[in-house]
Amino acid sequence: PTPSPGPSPATTVQLSAATYTVNEGCVETLITVTRTGPNSLPSVVDYVVNNATATQRGDFTYAAGFVVFSAGETSKTFPVLISEDGYAEGTESATVQLSNPVGATLGSPNAASLQIQDNDNLAVEINPIDSAATFVGQHYHDFLNRQADAQGQAFWTNRITSCGNDAACIDRERTQTSTAFFLSIEFQNTGYFAFRFYRASFVDTAQRPRGVPRYLEFLRDEQTLQRNVVVGQTNWEFNLEQNKQGFALDWVDRAEFLAEYPTSMTREEFIDKLFLRSAATPTTQERNQALSAYDSGSSLKEKRAKGIRAVIDTGAVYNAQYNPAFILMQYFGYLRRNPNNAPDSDYAGYDYWLTKMNNFSVPGEDVRDANVALSRVNRAEIVKAFIVSTEYRGRFGTDSSRGQQFGSVALARPSANWSHDMLATLVWFVRLV
Repeated sequence: PTPSPGPSPATTVQLSAATYTVNEGCVETLITVTRTGPNSLPSVVDYVVNNATATQRGDFTYAAGFVVFSAGETSKTFPVLISEDGYAEGTESATVQLSNPVGATLGSPNAASLQIQDNDNLAVEINPIDSAATFVGQHYHDFLNRQADAQGQAFWTNRITSCGNDAACIDRERTQTSTAFFLSIEFQNTGYFAFRFYRASFVDTAQRPRGVPRYLEFLRDEQTLQRNVVVGQTNWEFNLEQNKQGFALDWVDRAEFLAEYPTSMTREEFIDKLFLRSAATPTTQERNQALSAYDSGSSLKEKRAKGIRAVIDTGAVYNAQYNPAFILMQYFGYLRRNPNNAPDSDYAGYDYWLTKMNNFSVPGEDVRDANVALSRVNRAEIVKAFIVSTEYRGRFGTDSSRGQQFGSVALARPSANWSHDMLATLVWFVRLV
């Protein structure tokens, strides 16, 4: 008799190796995910890159995201950003883990070790972050979650190195360069965009103090919004808009959001509560525009996604939340931690800097204007304070505390479906970088 066919082969997704190796430096390395078995339908799998003997504060950038296989695709990659430090540490490792496959099952290996090979035989006496090239490259990692493009890296590095040995000039250009990353279109439309969703949604709780994002959940959301977005490159605006639409639709489905904004709310209740949580008083026009955006959705989910986007993009909310977001980003971007994690234990430091920022703000300022925002930041001189701090510099070298690299980083529970002439300088940056 003719033997009956065996079971159909399963679609699996797995890492291409159990061990990956990269040389230390301000670089990126690619991790390959493969798909085997039937591939006529899409598959999705989440990934996370986290601490082992290497730490996300000084050795690499914590990464979390998802890989999408379109029909017919069998291999995809995702980047991991590596940092340059001056410590003699030997080879250190980070963990790479796949999880939550959709349209496939996990194959083997689904976990791997990323080995970061040290380039220092002895601890160096000069901190690597004092190198203009390293300083600039690390800012791309810390604020934009990507490797620097060649034009941007060269432009910002040259701004600093053109000072020669003029210490005052170097100090000024490092501060202005750093400020430009926060004020850039790329960050404002990703990191600050995500921050405003949190503030419009949540209140102060023990799990989420001040109603603001926790460090690691913020990085996940920011990296999702920054996916395939490099301002000035082909299709960046289309990619950004697609990311924003997907993020908003995902957001209004999150259990934590639904607990605060049940679907039984009327459109007026929904919109007004978002403004209230954002500590913003909208103009009549802004409120009406948000209500109209809500009405433009074809389903309740789309209505709520469009409504929250319209609220958080108003001038009222943008201006109300600018200072809290700016200070939080100093901790997230430079110190790579929550404001109340070690070496701090509460929000005293955060409150000190927020008070200072508020004191240097002028009533009626509209910080959607880059020139106005730059003036406020320069008056407060907060960026300079963070980039010269022992904790920031200790991430990279010459500090026995290691910049608190091994301090606590609280991890908020991820959403179940989260995967689904300085002004002229700034203008150049947002167009070309």
